[in-house]
Amino acid sequence: MVKLFSIKLLVLLLMLGASPSYGQSTAIDTSNPIVEELTLLAKSDANNNIDRRSQFVIQLYENNSVGLTAQDIRSIYDEAFSRQAKQNQQQTQTRQTVIGLLALLAIGAGAFLFAKRNILKVKTVKAKVPWVGEVEFETVQSARNAAWKLYVEMRTRIVTQQLDDDQGLLREALDSLYALFGLTRGILKDAGPDVGASPKKSVGDIAITFLNEGIRPFTATWHPKLRAWEAKCPEGRSAKEHEDQWPEASQMRQELRQLNQELTKFANALARIAGVPLLSTETQAQD
Repeated sequence: MVKLFSIKLLVLLLMLGASPSYGQSTAIDTSNPIVEELTLLAKSDANNNIDRRSQFVIQLYENNSVGLTAQDIRSIYDEAFSRQAKQNQQQTQTRQTVIGLLALLAIGAGAFLFAKRNILKVKTVKAKVPWVGEVEFETVQSARNAAWKLYVEMRTRIVTQQLDDDQGLLREALDSLYALFGLTRGILKDAGPDVGASPKKSVGDIAITFLNEGIRPFTATWHPKLRAWEAKCPEGRSAKEHEDQWPEASQMRQELRQLNQELTKFANALARIAGVPLLSTETQAQD
């Protein structure tokens, strides 16, 4: 009797275990229109920052035609809501990161441009330059530094000093003029491309014009003549004595004095471009 009761109890338990419990959901067909509608509703709520409303959705869809239980409805809605909310959060974080990086780049670019302009100190310069004429252009600090160096080189050389007939050697003045070619090229190279940044005239343009139109015609005329005369210097005669006997010495000195006046004006124009005071003529040194 006990044995029979035990068998019946075991069969009953097996039957209960095999039967679906209350509220247990069956497999959900994701292509079902109701499921798609629940999913779209959840995404819409998440996108519009509406608080999760699972219980309301259950009540709204509890009488559905496809047999979805309350647990099914909750699962579909909550899962879709959480997935969309997480996706929105990731997109927001990405946008914030991109915006932050762009802001940093903009700040960095602005700071760089401000620092560059502050360092370069763009300045409008106006001056009357021999062999060039009236000029007005924008310079940066490096260009003005180059103008100052050229000015110093010129004003401390024989070429901008007035030589009387009984003073100095013409050869020294001519060599000093030649040296300006190499010095000018070196200064412009060291200064870099900023010295030629102006679309019209620049410190570089002015310096090249000074060499080609100011100095070169004089040296091209007098260098071969002076060399030919120097080659005739007899033994025992000093260079000064030999120069003094040169028939064209007076003419060369006269043209040199005229050139010196223009070179002095040119040097003073460079000082104006550099934005510095002129050197005192009483403290000028000679090479």
